[in-house]
Amino acid sequence: MTMDREKKEDLPGVFSVSESKGCHGKRQLSLDDMFSKRKTSAGTGPSKSLEAGWTYEGCAQPCEYCRLEEKIDPRWRMHLKPEFGKDYFRGVKRFLHENRNHLPPIDKIFTFSRFFPLEKTKVVIMGQDPYHNDNQAMGLSFSVPVGIPVPPSLKNIYLEISSDIEGFEVPSHGDLSGWAERGVLLLNDVLTVTKNRPNSHAGIGWREFTSCILQVINEKCTNVVFMLWGRHAQAKGKFINRNKHLVLTCGHPSPLSSSHFFGCKHFSKANKYLMDHGKSPVEWQV
Repeated sequence: MTMDREKKEDLPGVFSVSESKGCHGKRQLSLDDMFSKRKTSAGTGPSKSLEAGWTYEGCAQPCEYCRLEEKIDPRWRMHLKPEFGKDYFRGVKRFLHENRNHLPPIDKIFTFSRFFPLEKTKVVIMGQDPYHNDNQAMGLSFSVPVGIPVPPSLKNIYLEISSDIEGFEVPSHGDLSGWAERGVLLLNDVLTVTKNRPNSHAGIGWREFTSCILQVINEKCTNVVFMLWGRHAQAKGKFINRNKHLVLTCGHPSPLSSSHFFGCKHFSKANKYLMDHGKSPVEWQV
């Protein structure tokens, strides 16, 4: 979070601050530069707390919430590094530090980043926020671990694929890790939720972070298919250049709106687009 005036006055020396443009094109001050080595009037170096980066006020030493960004796979973290010093991301860390009854657990928040490098993204399927019941959320949108009943939205996704992709057999489980292994980014708009309280973390800062992820993919990749289902996901479409990517939109697969989802044929359309642009199609069977 932003330091208050009293804390700023307690910091000795003069900062050398550089400016850069973040994901949203705004000028951002680099906190790495602010807290980099500097000479003070007494000739001493920076304190250990400044070298260590942000630490929650109640922590004697940085905990796993203070270092939340380290849970992101390095192949993705390198592209997102400018975000970690921003106030909104520190706000996310502060909120989770103070509200630990969240899903998925901290080690699974960024599961989506662990299957392939960002540059290898072929398809993006946007969800809204994680499942809010025990043992469901696993850091992949719409996916649940093997052994957990398949949620209604995913059942409808399977039904749509079975009518769209010849030979697809509806699985008995809801684990979509196989898609992730094939270059499908299963990303929720909001990455955490309070247990039994859907959409409870919508305003803590995750949406800015996931918007940045989409903007980096838009910039670094070519010919990616974005499946945006429902109003929340479609709002992300403004970050995507339709001259270099394919954006597919329809209703959300929830039973409440599935009539606007069935018949979209997004899965065959995605594979056709990928093949037309020299990429291998996605095997949708899981």
